[in-house]
Amino acid sequence: MKYSYLVLISLALLLFVTFSGCSSKPVEQVELAQKAMDEAKEQHAEEFAQADWKNAQQAWEDAQTLIAKQKYADAGTLLLRAKSRFEKARDIARSKREDLRREIDGMQKTIETRYGSLKTAMAAAKLPPTIKKSLDESCGSIDKAIEKLRTELGQGEYSQAKYTAQTTMRQVYEAEKEIEKAGKKR
Repeated sequence: MKYSYLVLISLALLLFVTFSGCSSKPVEQVELAQKAMDEAKEQHAEEFAQADWKNAQQAWEDAQTLIAKQKYADAGTLLLRAKSRFEKARDIARSKREDLRREIDGMQKTIETRYGSLKTAMAAAKLPPTIKKSLDESCGSIDKAIEKLRTELGQGEYSQAKYTAQTTMRQVYEAEKEIEKAGKKR
């Protein structure tokens, strides 16, 4: 009787160990990690938080490999890691994008102020026709650049918008110098 009792306990223990090592596919963890990845993409984490994005991507890819091999417990751990890394990348990217947006807003205000002053100076100055034509062309180019800047900001393309703002500021500065130079010649 003792022998059969020991066999039964041993068999139960063996079954417990065997089945406790098996887990089901981590569907919920995949969904949560995917959601975190999508949110990070929305914030352009691959651009603004490159290292964290790469770490998250690596954990995600490793988890997918383990899922394919049906190693669900290990995959679940990696999915949790991927989720937290995607969230970190999202938060860093959001912060950097907000900082960049503030910087661009400042440049945009400077452009508007200086461009307004430029137009006022052009209207008040008696400029030779060649210089007036050159400045009118510059203003047309500046107007297009300002519209491009607004479009880029509206589409969330902050890196490109920063470049456009810098270029536009340079155009305004060059036009200001051209007026100043024309005023000294008179």
